[in-house]
Amino acid sequence: MEIPMSIEKRRYANKALVVGRIGLVRSLGREGISVTLARESGRVFERWSRYCREFVLLPNLVTDEDSAVEVLLRYGRKQEQKPIVFLSAESDVLTFSRHRDKFSELFHVTLPCHDLLLDLIDKGRFARLADAKGLPVPKTLVPQSKEECFEAADEVGYPCVVKPISQRLWHTPEILSRIGLKKALLARNPDDLATLLAQLPPVGGHELIQQYIPGEDSLHHDFHTYIDCSGRVRGSVVGHKLRTFPIHFGQGCYTRFVEEPAVERVCLDALKKLNYTGVANINTKRHAETGKDYILEINPRYSIWGILDSMCGVNLPLLQYCDAVGLDTPNRQPTGHPQRWLWFGADFKAMLRYRRVGELTLRQWVTSYVREKGRIEFHVFAPDDPLPLAAAGWNALLSFCGRAFSYLKRKIKP
Repeated sequence: MEIPMSIEKRRYANKALVVGRIGLVRSLGREGISVTLARESGRVFERWSRYCREFVLLPNLVTDEDSAVEVLLRYGRKQEQKPIVFLSAESDVLTFSRHRDKFSELFHVTLPCHDLLLDLIDKGRFARLADAKGLPVPKTLVPQSKEECFEAADEVGYPCVVKPISQRLWHTPEILSRIGLKKALLARNPDDLATLLAQLPPVGGHELIQQYIPGEDSLHHDFHTYIDCSGRVRGSVVGHKLRTFPIHFGQGCYTRFVEEPAVERVCLDALKKLNYTGVANINTKRHAETGKDYILEINPRYSIWGILDSMCGVNLPLLQYCDAVGLDTPNRQPTGHPQRWLWFGADFKAMLRYRRVGELTLRQWVTSYVREKGRIEFHVFAPDDPLPLAAAGWNALLSFCGRAFSYLKRKIKP
């Protein structure tokens, strides 16, 4: 009777190195895999998960990449078996891709080729790639000057969307202080566009103008999948964004599993045309008038709410893990049971903003939790893993005290 135990120990002998969020930690840890979390701050609440066995503090991957790479390599040299790497941020994907020759000696790194990654992450390059491959994406232009912005907007038509070619370009303190944390902005007319451009750095190929796909936020879907190196789809799930934060151009904060064959077909066809392998997180939106599904982004990383896939019986991180270490596992299909994912803090903020623009009432927000069916997996809290909630609460208290102290210091300064 001891044989199955020894097989199980050998089965998951490799550690999982998660450079990402709590969903990845729980998806792997609940399967009995030893998880090491690597993050740029020691205060992240994921560190206190019962499924986090080790923690590696990283220097900033954007401003001090070489030091961060050395810390990761030092960790890898200490391991008996190659850890499998799981990523959920654009900057992390770029770092591991740029140094994949070094990392591949010590880790199992599953990524598409570097040129394809750059094509997907740089939205200007993605627009050109999509046009060449015939992918169903909104019409997108990359102006090189302020004047060209208005010409591009006239060509795609108003209202139009203004986006950075890379999200990190809008994450500077200067931009955040002007527009907040935004993935995109909507210009309804030339005056709107002029106002938006005045808040951004001088245009020089760093922003793009994109056709707006009409419809409310609930017309957004995400397609999550893992494709092995032979091109075989090992598992896939479609998630429906009921609400997003920030509203209109944000990430899902209240989502649910749905069966949407049309979305699945569009996304798998696009990945096939790209000869894509690895993890993919595709954002789509359905045109409110025509019903056509458009691909907005193809992200070569895990979604923040990817644990919804595991709840549906398609544990994509586990499939990647088994593929990396050579364990044969069957392809996974969703169980079909209703499942939901909720980031309550972000959803509460979203409700306030939806309410402000007249798209949601307090009553509708409350009843949406009752009306929708299925078990809810919370972003921070889990009954089997309660400490991250306490850690998040403590971090919020420290942050509030820090802001209060700074405010008082400014007020009493002579």
